[in-house]
Amino acid sequence: MEPKPNEGGDENGWGPLTWAHLSKVRQRSPLIQCITNYVSMDLMANTLLAAGASPAMLHSLQEIPDFTPHAHALCINVGTLTADWLPAMKAAAELATQLGKPWVLDPVAAGASGFRLKSCLELVGLKPTVIRGNGSEIIALSKVSVAPTKGVDSSHESMDASRGCKILGSSKWCHSCSVRSC
Repeated sequence: MEPKPNEGGDENGWGPLTWAHLSKVRQRSPLIQCITNYVSMDLMANTLLAAGASPAMLHSLQEIPDFTPHAHALCINVGTLTADWLPAMKAAAELATQLGKPWVLDPVAAGASGFRLKSCLELVGLKPTVIRGNGSEIIALSKVSVAPTKGVDSSHESMDASRGCKILGSSKWCHSCSVRSC
């Protein structure tokens, strides 16, 4: 049974603004191109479907020029980052930016290795609309400090990353920065 929106929200914590946005997604059924990791691919596809969007899990560099222009938005999650997937991530992000399409970067474990940090910083340079990361990821990307990491788990509280988030969110690269706890 689907909860009904009301002016003050409902017992599930769904407020009117959330319902308004969800209703727009369901009306428009946007095509969302996802270049995401193997761990979250199924979860992401099913979440987008449940929200009313149409997910497309494309990560082949050869498909980017044909597919990305048709997508309404792009989501890049670097959880299982490889040198093989990075060119497709960069090409899709660059094309989405050129076409004025919103795109989200999830820099999973950004500070865990030199390759991962360099790759994430290259993606940040392609102007994501939103960077969604935990405290350690945001601190690593903003270069506020050298942040120790525990892989995908944050070794920092979300509030520890507020300075880094402000730096990233107010930069020429990004419109918004979101810190999640892990």
